[in-house]
Amino acid sequence: MHADPLATPLIALACILLAAKVGGDLATRVGQAAVLGELMAGVLLGNLDLLGVGAVEWMGHDSVIDIFARLGVILLLFEVGLESTVAQMMRTGVTALLVAVLGVVTPFALGWGVGALLVPEAGVYAHVFLGATLTATSVG
Repeated sequence: MHADPLATPLIALACILLAAKVGGDLATRVGQAAVLGELMAGVLLGNLDLLGVGAVEWMGHDSVIDIFARLGVILLLFEVGLESTVAQMMRTGVTALLVAVLGVVTPFALGWGVGALLVPEAGVYAHVFLGATLTATSVG
């Protein structure tokens, strides 16, 4: 029997988008940004197998969904950059600078510290890598 190779990824994408839309709506109802609910829905959907729900586990192994996820991260960071202007950052001044510095230093320190605590035998380069990875994801 012949099946469309895009049917499975499109069904997965529809499930992901539906979960994101519901999460965004719920976050908005409790006074939070919609993107927070969308991200939380993604985290929940990606970890359902830890809760004993294996129905969507196949999505994590689909290469097309992996490509969509990578593109989504790039688009999200690009969109955040487009929404920020230099004039807006200048108006917030010291507060923006403080948030930016803490947004880089804190994840780096925590990544390094947790890495050193959980995997002390890995060495300093592995701990620096963990801190840098967390910093890279927090910059946007």
